[in-house]
Amino acid sequence: MHKLSYNRPMKTPFEQRFGFLVSDVGRLCGKRFDDLAKSSLDLTRAQCRALAYLSHYGDVNQARLADLLEVAPISAGRLLDRMAEGGWIERSMNPQDRRERQIRMTEKAEQTLGKARIVGDEVAAEALNGFSEEETQQLISLLQRVRNNLSTLVDS
Repeated sequence: MHKLSYNRPMKTPFEQRFGFLVSDVGRLCGKRFDDLAKSSLDLTRAQCRALAYLSHYGDVNQARLADLLEVAPISAGRLLDRMAEGGWIERSMNPQDRRERQIRMTEKAEQTLGKARIVGDEVAAEALNGFSEEETQQLISLLQRVRNNLSTLVDS
């Protein structure tokens, strides 16, 4: 496997720097999601992300969810406390390891996650406005490749 060189002059403007663009697109998508979600969801963006991970990975322990959310375990604990109080998740002890708390989505959360996906789809449609279907698929494919390249380095 060959390594690609990403040689850019030190004075590359932010608008042309890969990491800045990826981060800023994520920030803007998140803010737009928040704006649209205020009227249709009773969940914060962080809570929606937690539910999306639970939907994708199934029941996980609290430490793994904190890692996926990229927050400290104590921050995840507070988030999950609020979600449990709201009836969005249930916590249970792991039968194999009583020190672990497993997190499970409730039926209420599963029903609401569909609404969150609709909001996410609307944000994506707005972000990709003016892109052809081919351009959209190419962008998604390229981002998946970037994620795969980095996940082999980060998640190993």
